[in-house]
Amino acid sequence: MKHSTVKDFNRLLTSIFFVVSVTACNKEEFYQKDYLQNPFADNTVVTGGSNGGDSSGVDGSSQGGVSTGGTSGTTNGTTGSSSTGSTTGGSTTGGSTTGGSTTGGSTTGGSTTGGSTTGGSTTGSSTTGGSTTGGSTTGGSTTGGSTTGGVNYQDVSESFSQSVAQTKKLDIMWVIDDSGSMADEQAALGSNFDSFITQFINRDVDFKMGITTTDTSSASRKGKLVTGSDTKLTSAAAAANPNKFMLDFKNLVNVGTSGSGNEKGLMATEGFMEKYGQSFIRPDAYLAVVILSDEEDQSPKSVAAYTDYLKSFKANAGLVKIYSIVNANDVNTGGNTIGHARYELASSQTAGIMSDIMDNFDDVLLEMGDSIVNLLDSFALAAAPVNGTLKVYVNGVESVNYTFDAASRSIKFTQGNLPPVGAQVTVNYKKVI
Repeated sequence: MKHSTVKDFNRLLTSIFFVVSVTACNKEEFYQKDYLQNPFADNTVVTGGSNGGDSSGVDGSSQGGVSTGGTSGTTNGTTGSSSTGSTTGGSTTGGSTTGGSTTGGSTTGGSTTGGSTTGGSTTGSSTTGGSTTGGSTTGGSTTGGSTTGGVNYQDVSESFSQSVAQTKKLDIMWVIDDSGSMADEQAALGSNFDSFITQFINRDVDFKMGITTTDTSSASRKGKLVTGSDTKLTSAAAAANPNKFMLDFKNLVNVGTSGSGNEKGLMATEGFMEKYGQSFIRPDAYLAVVILSDEEDQSPKSVAAYTDYLKSFKANAGLVKIYSIVNANDVNTGGNTIGHARYELASSQTAGIMSDIMDNFDDVLLEMGDSIVNLLDSFALAAAPVNGTLKVYVNGVESVNYTFDAASRSIKFTQGNLPPVGAQVTVNYKKVI
């Protein structure tokens, strides 16, 4: 009995130890599992909360990110917060796609429908409410501006009064580079001047000339007239004594080589007009500006600022032409500032000519003289007409008896069809803006 009792007691102790061990193991595993799944658990229900936001459960809090949208549980957390909240109510529907970028933003209410396309660039901005309907075409310059295939146009109407005096007047401003490298070019200009001027003398053109330099290093030097050039270089002086006239030109264009090496030919034209524009320039005469330089223009303003200033002295901007004799090959001849782009642009903006200073001066001046003299019985336009839009009227009646030279942007009536003195010539066309 005693032996049996001991055995029973041992069995009891073994059973109690087993139960305690199993219980302890399960509890430890429970805490480990709970920590791994939710280290910051705050009695949140794993399958979701009531709003699908902050308390929406694992998927609502972790995956949803945004705390709005959805109604409950895992589905509400994912759909309302991550998928639908971000997508439907956020990025896609109410944000980027539907209410943002696509529908209400870029596409419908933004770029496409309400932005770029409908209310923005295409329909409400560039196309319908912008360039085409309410911008360039209807409400701009043309009947608003223009735009057929993305290009904007403007209607232009220019009027001229045909008179013998107008077609015979010419004012010439010479701008001569007086830096240290220009001695040979000044001499070549003087020696070949007859190729340029003979045509004007033979055509009985009423011309006058003035000379200045590219040296604008001070206010007094900027555009300063070379003394005697405005009185000695006129058509009256040429008619009175042709040989003296030629000699005077040769001497006067020899402006020396002690001027500033920072050449500013365009700025010099501005200075000349500021000082002598009202007295020297005749409003009904062509203004031909001839610039001679072997270096790039270094004037501070834009090219357009200078050309527009010159044009402001004329009722018709087409009466201003800039002719450049420059280093067209950009050859560095001893440390000079190479380039010619600014002078080329100035000539282009006024439908003038750019020639190479390295070419034969006789040929250069002959071509330039031909170009200028041919303008004297033409009507030069302020801008380049779009092909097919040019219409010419004489006293209100459309004429086809003319030719148009695109290079000089000038209209010339054919032989025997020159409008009578006093006739009103109107030219209508479209230009690109």
